[in-house]
Amino acid sequence: MPADPLFFVTPAYGRSAGGGLGVSAERIARHLAGAFSLRVVTLAPQLQPWTYQRGEVRGVELLQLGHTGNPKTLLQFLADVLEAESRHAANPRFLGFYCNEMAYAVTLAAARHGAAPLLFARGNDVDLDVFGEFAFHIHHAMGRARRVFCVSREMAAKVRAFCPGAKASYLPNGVDTHRFAFQENDTPHARPVVGLFGDVKQKKGLELLLAALDFSRFDLRIVGQLREENRKLLHGFLTLRPECLPHVDLHPYTDDEAMLREHYRQADIVCIPSLHEGMSNVMLEAMACGKLCVCSAVGGALDVVRDGDNGFLFEPRSAQSLAQALDKAADCLRSGSAAVRRRARATVEGEFSAKREGRRCRRAVQAMLS
Repeated sequence: MPADPLFFVTPAYGRSAGGGLGVSAERIARHLAGAFSLRVVTLAPQLQPWTYQRGEVRGVELLQLGHTGNPKTLLQFLADVLEAESRHAANPRFLGFYCNEMAYAVTLAAARHGAAPLLFARGNDVDLDVFGEFAFHIHHAMGRARRVFCVSREMAAKVRAFCPGAKASYLPNGVDTHRFAFQENDTPHARPVVGLFGDVKQKKGLELLLAALDFSRFDLRIVGQLREENRKLLHGFLTLRPECLPHVDLHPYTDDEAMLREHYRQADIVCIPSLHEGMSNVMLEAMACGKLCVCSAVGGALDVVRDGDNGFLFEPRSAQSLAQALDKAADCLRSGSAAVRRRARATVEGEFSAKREGRRCRRAVQAMLS
């Protein structure tokens, strides 16, 4: 193993952090840990401000930082920690996982050693953060990165549009197809159950799904963290339409994969109605389980889902198009054919497995750092 460290800087790490970013960060860090002397640097809300501690999680060295409570002082703190940790290394390397303002601190740390970092763009960094107060910092980081790896082809095009000098490449997600396995004997419910999974923030399209879903025919199961705006939205919807209340089933976010797999098993259709998206872990996990996925035609869904073949696509932001896609999925369930479900599983197993993702990541990072 190389003696010089590779600092893997991410705002979140692990499924317990909530949301897809932490899940992907842990998975990709584990892919790289066997090939590099990896040190993950991440935020830990439970720590006191301006403190950090070392640890190890599943064989990966972890350096956790307490948030300072201010984005600017957090960047200063992160830059100081990276400088202190890399000071005595002959050839430290730097990787920013998620292109927010933290990627700027990563870029500065690399520049102090005469190097350029690798960046991994994931979703909201390119779709939302580039319009925020740290847009300059993100632009600066992308323009100076040795490579910006993007989880979808659409995202790579967005990065090049935002920062024409950026060297953007497509490097998609993967999921563990052993943990998320196909259930051949799943029996559809009499009323198809539509599942909405994950960190249900505004971009996840809950409002669109509520407008499209025919509650006289479908049930809705929400598994995940409802952000405040969506909690109010759902409460208002059910207040105005109390007849829908028996057909809405709420479950909290879980980092227990066995429980998550059971929730997937209980859903007949998994819907990803996102207004914008990187490459959804939920989409890949559900397809690996052989679920019928109905996805907004944005981001990674355009690289994974072939409409009517291994899943169903609908026009973004269109309740009518979503309703039609849900009807197609329901027709597929009623037909009793498992062909679409099997092709969904085969797509993930063949192209988007964690094993294949690991090989792609190691090759790509080694090529850039050699």
